[in-house]
Amino acid sequence: MKLYQQRIHTLKEAYKAIHDFFSCYHVHEALEEVDRLYAWAAKEKYYKKTAPGDIIFCVQQLHSLFTAVEIINYSTGRKTSPFLFHQTTATLTPAHYLKDSPHCTAWECYPRHLTAEEYLNPYWALEKLHGIPDWEEVLQELMEAALSNGSIEGSYTIGEVIKWRESMMGIVEGGWLVERRVESRS
Repeated sequence: MKLYQQRIHTLKEAYKAIHDFFSCYHVHEALEEVDRLYAWAAKEKYYKKTAPGDIIFCVQQLHSLFTAVEIINYSTGRKTSPFLFHQTTATLTPAHYLKDSPHCTAWECYPRHLTAEEYLNPYWALEKLHGIPDWEEVLQELMEAALSNGSIEGSYTIGEVIKWRESMMGIVEGGWLVERRVESRS
């Protein structure tokens, strides 16, 4: 049963899909939803914390985000010059993330699944999608496992599942940084 929306074909649609994703979720909420998806997919009972529609909606939104990331990766290639805030050129931690800053951004927005290079150039973080072979099938199976009494652990090794989780978390954080930096250029 495929629950996905229409595919994205242009770069403009891809950036709009990223914007739409972060209009639905703030970055820490999106990371919590991805974490919840994996937690319930690994359990041998069905998702009953809130409405099952939450998981379905999350997977639909993730599919849209990953499709946008795929389009950006194929359209732009590996971008070598990062789009940076003016503060990030001097240090790896922007001033607005420092504890003593009067304009402190919430700590949960600080990217935890990215390397320093990926933080400086979030387009490199989007390449983590290549670490998930057949990502559409994986996303579908995660959703089905979360909504059923079965577990995904029998189908894949724990190492693969953990690697996919980390890649998805990095893609969400990278997408958020792309969204912030494209927005700041506008």
